[in-house]
Amino acid sequence: MSKQDNSSNIRQEQDNEKIEQLKAFVAQSKYIDVLEQPKICNSFSLPYLANVFRLEYRNRFYNYLKKHTTTVATVSKITGIPHKYLCEVKSYCEKRKLLKVVMVGKCPTTGSNNVQFVSTNSNGWNDLELLPQSNQLNLF
Repeated sequence: MSKQDNSSNIRQEQDNEKIEQLKAFVAQSKYIDVLEQPKICNSFSLPYLANVFRLEYRNRFYNYLKKHTTTVATVSKITGIPHKYLCEVKSYCEKRKLLKVVMVGKCPTTGSNNVQFVSTNSNGWNDLELLPQSNQLNLF
């Protein structure tokens, strides 16, 4: 192995370690605004790695909805991830059949009517007991 190959391998290992450190930092942080993300990457001596942030925030959304059936606005309020971005994530998950709209109702966060309640828990997509409690069934 040449000296150049060896130094290239060492540099790659160092970059991989920095990327893992960045991932750990993002995972333990609150939502980091998109304008701050390049600065965070730079602080780890890395180029802007948008996918590190994107993957973390998609996972937060997905995992929250695995345990809670609710609206995107509520997930935004709880996670601190902007509502507009979560709408994009919702679309991403729907296209991959990772998420389903399980009912329409009144949003607990905004108070708006006819809002989609979503879930990523496929075991509960057809289980009415897992849905948010509503008095709608008692109206008749």
